[in-house]
Amino acid sequence: MFKMIKYNKLFVLGFLLACSACSVDEAPYDKKTADDLLGTQTGLEAATAGNYEMMKNWVADWHILHEFAGDNVSVSGTTTDNLFYTYTYQRLPNNERTTSYWTNSYKVIVGANKVIDAIRQQDSMANAQLLAENYYLRALMHLQLVDIFGRPYNQGRDNPGVPIKLDVDAFNHPKRATVGEVYDQVEQDLLKAVDLFTTEKENVYASKEACWALLSRLYLYEEQNDKSIDYANRVINSGNYSLLPTEELAGYATIQPERNKETIFAIKFKPNVDYPDNGWGTIGSLYATILGSGWGEMYASRPYLELVREYPEDVRNNFIEPVVEKENVLWAIYVDGQSTYKWKIVTKQGDDYVYVENGKSVVLDKKADGHGGYHYFISLDGEAKRVLIDKQLAVRNGFPKYYILKCSGQEGQAHLWSPVVSRLAEMYLNRAEANAKLGNDAEALEDVNVLRKRAGIPNTGLYQVSNLKGKSVLDVVLDERRLELAYEGHRKMDVFRNKQHLDRHFPGAHLLGSNPIREVSYQDKAVVEFIPESQVLLQEGLTQNP
Repeated sequence: MFKMIKYNKLFVLGFLLACSACSVDEAPYDKKTADDLLGTQTGLEAATAGNYEMMKNWVADWHILHEFAGDNVSVSGTTTDNLFYTYTYQRLPNNERTTSYWTNSYKVIVGANKVIDAIRQQDSMANAQLLAENYYLRALMHLQLVDIFGRPYNQGRDNPGVPIKLDVDAFNHPKRATVGEVYDQVEQDLLKAVDLFTTEKENVYASKEACWALLSRLYLYEEQNDKSIDYANRVINSGNYSLLPTEELAGYATIQPERNKETIFAIKFKPNVDYPDNGWGTIGSLYATILGSGWGEMYASRPYLELVREYPEDVRNNFIEPVVEKENVLWAIYVDGQSTYKWKIVTKQGDDYVYVENGKSVVLDKKADGHGGYHYFISLDGEAKRVLIDKQLAVRNGFPKYYILKCSGQEGQAHLWSPVVSRLAEMYLNRAEANAKLGNDAEALEDVNVLRKRAGIPNTGLYQVSNLKGKSVLDVVLDERRLELAYEGHRKMDVFRNKQHLDRHFPGAHLLGSNPIREVSYQDKAVVEFIPESQVLLQEGLTQNP
């Protein structure tokens, strides 16, 4: 704890040491610093603290570029924020979000390089811990960059990746490495770091387990499934983490990160310090209005709602808040053939729901869901459309408001949130996916069932090899990843690295205009964001994505 307090006090010094300026002349590698300060213990600690602090500027774009390009978010109208171009797969070479993401990522990388270089020059292991932490941060940034600006690894190691920056030379502008070369560098940094940690710190700092967790993800993406399992096992068997109990899961985002035993590494935001205005302009403020703070214009998508509501007992339903306008009116909400939200006022009669059409009472069709309840349907032009039953909801631009609460509410502050980079549930899911791909079906389903039980799903909702409900084992695992890791920066990669198409036949602003985006192929050029135009113009030999 003392170390944390000292780091915060020294933040300004750390920022000066680690930060790169935003001047277009030399960005993002250009900051001239008082490098002699890195020769002191205080300077090294401050610079490392500054690198963690800089991630706060990075994380909003990280979230948007990974989540808004997926299928769990439904934007309820157009916006002037450049996130709209990511959401609609209409790439811009001068997108402010991708430019900011690129620049802030390399700021952290250069900041890490400064510390690594200074410690190496000391030729001493006295600062092995700080060396390890900065290797981890450099690895994390390179991996997250190549996720956005390169194709998934299994679509070809030789595809263009991103520049690998390993020095502090402001005038050295490396050319793009291949995807495979970036992955190799990330692996090298993480493996170096693992053997250097000397101190156990709180989970808002890099750790040996955070490196193992990222290696498990890296190897999963590379389809080195045995290695992914190995490193997931190392985290799970470390004994340093535990899954939150069922009764606490829905409050995951509200817990101070250091007090959350499931979190492996999170980016720390502090109450009443980072967001004294209750969080306007944060990720959570896009998703919900809480205590008068937040726009609340991006909602849970219809397919995600249907998936999470399959079991009413699933406590992950509590990450979504339907905004009720009238408590005493029930709606049957469905999506018509034009992927537009519609609803009928219904009354409940036993297990049935009834609405009035042209003066006549009509009963919704129902079908047993296989676990003691029913799915309800409305007949529309001869086609059955699934309905969700809710109290009358507030509506924006024809979109019922389903607030996403997974990025808000930390320590009671409206939109405070410490984004999670790695947590224990991901390790179970990495292991499950790797086992599914190795044909170890029972082992894969066992890990899936651990998380489903934790979510409060009854035994009838657990999977057996003999009862997959018409799915493959891999389908089961990927559905569970979607449920468990929603709004944590995984979904886009999970779809495209598994060579699946992104299905967007659901209501959202991506369907507006003359070129609606109903499906995105994993081979589509737009899956890979453009390199920021300012950097292409600046750096000789830096090639643009097609």
